[in-house]
Amino acid sequence: MELLENHWQAQPSVQIRPAEPSSAVDRVLIIAYRKKKKESQRRFWARFGVTQSRGSRFESGAEIPAPVSILLGLYFTKTVSDADLGRAERVLYSRDAAALLNPGQ
Repeated sequence: MELLENHWQAQPSVQIRPAEPSSAVDRVLIIAYRKKKKESQRRFWARFGVTQSRGSRFESGAEIPAPVSILLGLYFTKTVSDADLGRAERVLYSRDAAALLNPGQ
């Protein structure tokens, strides 16, 4: 057990620095993909529930919140498709979703 504890202790010569904030998906990749598909910012970002102006800020270097970053990562790895995102949006805005999200009302 002591060997494992020693293994995880930082060595004096090793400096531990906090991780720099970064998004799972690089903004350059996002811009290149969007332009390759010839999509406007409004159309591209809308599929992720993001406004055009907020998407523009993300593309300019603003930090992308974790939920949007995760969704982008799933989208770019083809785990989530446009059809999946469309279905999710329809469910969220349906009357049935309101009942599911607020069961006591």
